[in-house]
Amino acid sequence: MQHVIPVDFAKFPNGFHSEILAGPRTGVDGCYLICSRVEPGASGPKLHTHPADQFYYILSGTTHVQLGSDEFEVGPDNLVFIPEGTPHCNWNPGKEPEVHLEIIVPAPPWDSIATPASPRRVPEAAGLIRPLKRENFRGDRFATQFLANRDTGSARAALHVAEVQPNAGGPSFHIHPFDQFYFVIDGSLNVEVGLKKYTAGPNNLVVLPAGVVHQNYNGGAGVEKHITVLVPHPEPGQPLDVPVEVQRERAFGRL
Repeated sequence: MQHVIPVDFAKFPNGFHSEILAGPRTGVDGCYLICSRVEPGASGPKLHTHPADQFYYILSGTTHVQLGSDEFEVGPDNLVFIPEGTPHCNWNPGKEPEVHLEIIVPAPPWDSIATPASPRRVPEAAGLIRPLKRENFRGDRFATQFLANRDTGSARAALHVAEVQPNAGGPSFHIHPFDQFYFVIDGSLNVEVGLKKYTAGPNNLVVLPAGVVHQNYNGGAGVEKHITVLVPHPEPGQPLDVPVEVQRERAFGRL
């Protein structure tokens, strides 16, 4: 499995384009992770629904999103939560390209992922737009802010944004009972997966299936910022991190 997947915007065609970074065809069974770029004047599919929950995290530019019968203008560092069955569409009437990360969870067959829909009222649609709030990071060396989890109505996936100061990091080697993904927005993130070491820069997706031993830290000189996605969302009382001891100097045999 490829653990670090770069997004190459130079290879994106003009107009609207969605690139599947991870999904069933890449060994990720529980969701799709997609990077989409919408150029000025372009739009995605007309009003439709999914048999799954969907999320947009706006990385750059501004998108217009219709949720049910309501329209919203959404800029960078906002999450759009689209629960299963919600009629929606998006377009870019602006002058700059818009880029967003998408998560669709669970992962239905691609040929049945969307169904045309008609507008209808979605109760409290404005609450499905979740802005990232700078004041909520509170200056921790590894600061996180959840935008979607069970407490906000998302039982299938959790999403938070992390800001990691230089020489700070998460727990030492550990595993999760769920799939985890990082999408780097700014800076660089050092990730160790087993005995392999990676450096993930901006617009890189890191894929960590359940049970994979890993740790991450910011070995750079500047602040690193990334999106973390957990699929499925852990059940109440389920441990998030299970520590693992890695003994690099010990060997149990020789070839």
